Formats: sequence, structure tokens, C-alpha cells
Amino acid sequence: MQAPPKPGYFSVGEGTPVVLLHCTLSSKNQWRALSSMLDSSYRVIGIDLYGYGDTPMPNKRDGFTLFDEARLVQSLLDGILPPDQPFHLVGHSYGGAVALALSLHVPGRVKTLTVFEPVAFHLLDPEDPGLRPVIEMTRELARLMSNSLHLQAAATFLDYWSGPGSFAKFPPRVQNDFALRTEKLELDFQALTRTQVTLCDYLGLTLPITVIAGRSSRLPALRVAQELSETLPGCRLLWVDTGHMGPVTHPVLVNPIILASLAG
Repeated sequence: MQAPPKPGYFSVGEGTPVVLLHCTLSSKNQWRALSSMLDSSYRVIGIDLYGYGDTPMPNKRDGFTLFDEARLVQSLLDGILPPDQPFHLVGHSYGGAVALALSLHVPGRVKTLTVFEPVAFHLLDPEDPGLRPVIEMTRELARLMSNSLHLQAAATFLDYWSGPGSFAKFPPRVQNDFALRTEKLELDFQALTRTQVTLCDYLGLTLPITVIAGRSSRLPALRVAQELSETLPGCRLLWVDTGHMGPVTHPVLVNPIILASLAG
């Protein structure tokens, strides 16, 4: 198996590492405010997932799963941390789903897991009402991408998760930047829907798990949050008055909760 590339990352502060994983169409930079809150007590490591920030697209496209992202993160941590050093793990949306997979991939190393609406749609039952909107969006994004309508694909995705008209509020430069990342957007949805892991696979996790959800968020993300909190031992669900993009739009509300969760 080909070794993963070295991903883009930042590392600030000293102490027990806190690893931060961003959402789709974003980068490690979404965590700058949180890292400023944490770096006086922790070593904060923000990582660019495949296709975002300073990390290239994966060579492997067929069969791409969340565990490919997990191996990317592990490869970086193995290079910058002492062998088997434990770390705290934080993820938002797609990054939250990757964080869940990484917790299975490196058992015993994750001290606490904190995820804001991890969109691990593969954990939902096929008949779950939260899955239908995901299937519909996946089909629409595939249609747009097959016709090279990258701006429209980015707008469809962002308006769904952030509210109608959200994409139009960004300046053209930022809109074009989002459009350039839509190639990875397709792979993200593939990984989120086809990773072969069930809720039962997570029952063996014994670490403290905090799931945070926004009261104004979309049904698919809320259903995953509810299923995790109702199924996993040691998992608690905390609510905040935000939407799905709470860590970005309302860091003043979300970041203190993340900080408190690191205490276990």
C-alpha cells in the first residue's frame, strides 16, 4: 500500500496534543480561534484532510473511505509525536466522521473524542428519515459535477448546510475557491455513505465521547448525533443554539464546550 502524502498542518503550544479535523470544503484554518484558546495548555495540531488546504487529493479514488483519511492523519501524527503518545481528538462534520474512524483505527491512543455533528451517514439505518436528504443531495451533486457545474455544486452544498443564500454572500474569489474544492466534495460523500462500519463497531470504545449538536441544524446530522449518544457507552450529547456550521459561525458558544470536554 502506498504511503499517504504528508498533509498540511499547524502545531502550536506545548502539552498533551489536541488534534483538530475540519469540515468539508474547509481547512485547518477553521480552527485558529480554538487553537488560540487551547495553546497555552495543550499542543494544538490542526490538519488539512485530503484535497483541502495544503494536502493534495488522494491517489486512490475508487473505494475511498473514512479510513483512508484516518491513515493520513495517523501518518502525520506518527511523524511528529512520540510513538503511541495519546492525544485528544476534535472534529467537525466530515472531520468528526474521520475522527470517529480514527478512534477505531488507533485504539487506546485517543484520550477524549469531541465531535460537532459528525456526518457519519453510513451509521444510519437505511430506513432512517435522515438518510433520504443525503441520498438526494448525493445524486444532485453527482449530476452537477458530471456537467462541470462546480460553482452550482458548491452553492448547493453550502446552502443546504448553512441556509439558503449563504453561498451568494461570499465574494467571487471565495466562491471560486469553494468551487475548486468540489472534486473532493464528491469523495467526501462517498466516504460518508460507503464506509463499512456500523454503530456496533463503536461499542468497544471506552473513552469519554462528547457529541455537540446545533438546535437549528439539518435532520441528517442530528440523526447521527442522536444515534451516537443513544448507542455508545460514555457518550453525552450537548446542544447549542447554532446550526451545522456552529464551530465556524459561533465559536464563542462552541469553543468553551470543546475546551471543557478535554477534561473528560
